[in-house]
Amino acid sequence: MAGGRVRRPTRRARVFREPARLPRQVRLISGESTGSFIGRLAALNGISPGELLGLVGDGTKAQPPQFTEVYLNAMALERLAVMTGRGREVLQRALPNLRDHHLLDESSGPVWRWPQWEAKGVFLVRACDLCAAAKRMASDVYVVSVTRWRVCARHGRWLDNLREAGVSWLPLREVPEVVEAHRQRVLLERRLGGGGRALFADALHIASFWWNIPALSPPVWFERRDRFRGPVGSDLRVAPLVCYPEVVHLAYVLAARERRRMRGTWSTETDKAWLRRVGDLLEEWQMPAALALVAVDIWRQRHSTPPPGTGATRPSQGRSRRLPVPLPHQDAPADTHLEHLACVPWRFGDEPPALDDTQVWSVAGQA
Repeated sequence: MAGGRVRRPTRRARVFREPARLPRQVRLISGESTGSFIGRLAALNGISPGELLGLVGDGTKAQPPQFTEVYLNAMALERLAVMTGRGREVLQRALPNLRDHHLLDESSGPVWRWPQWEAKGVFLVRACDLCAAAKRMASDVYVVSVTRWRVCARHGRWLDNLREAGVSWLPLREVPEVVEAHRQRVLLERRLGGGGRALFADALHIASFWWNIPALSPPVWFERRDRFRGPVGSDLRVAPLVCYPEVVHLAYVLAARERRRMRGTWSTETDKAWLRRVGDLLEEWQMPAALALVAVDIWRQRHSTPPPGTGATRPSQGRSRRLPVPLPHQDAPADTHLEHLACVPWRFGDEPPALDDTQVWSVAGQA
């Protein structure tokens, strides 16, 4: 219009047709990332992941599945369920990041988001090639992990999310105690539930304190690394691997204390005796116990609150012996990453903390 403002046409919301079932379907893999699943499904149907997601809803841009994860809202999930011929609940059981607490909040229509950066704490680990081959699946499958690594006990492989040239996985045939430790960890978490998972997280990050100060590391860690032939990658890659057996052992030690504390059958004298036994264990591992106990003592102080009162959650009796997740993580979902679940601040590769002489002498006196 002459002399007036030109109005731009209002952008209309996209209208989606009812989705149709795709002609070819892939097998579900327990724990797979949504992005990995979308990639396999698209490839089998001869289209790109972006084209497939365009049928699911409005989104950004498809990214490589080994680096980032794609997230859907509830409406997009319903469309994907129709396209795969599977119920929403079936997809959510198999693909962890489609569960309700991971769904996007957008409700204006079917929406998906594939961030161009790796979301904080999202660990995508490549699945074991041999497991994939046995199930006649593509080898480039990525699974969601609560740690930066996973163990394939069946084929004796250590897999992680570190993209280091020349190393895609590490064989465990030279360190069978790592595979056995993994089985013991699975047993601990199966028996104790969320509490066992949290205590393993604590033990893992106590071990990172010892790893970051080489003088505190038990000699077996260096010996275990030397058993590998060929390239193993950086220290950050092998650190949790070589520590694994001692970490699982420590997790059982922490669990023994935590169960009695939660039941209200723990006393100051019992606690001192427990700390002395931990010191004996560290000496058995040829560690400087007085210094190494500092990390355990910090954990102990964070687990020294009074036991739950009447009516509060207590460890159950019986064979399974379930143990609640300690506060403040009691409501944490089962797929919470262990780095977020641990109550101690250390991580592998952190700058070594300065040790307080007063604290060291205090711990040594108790032990």
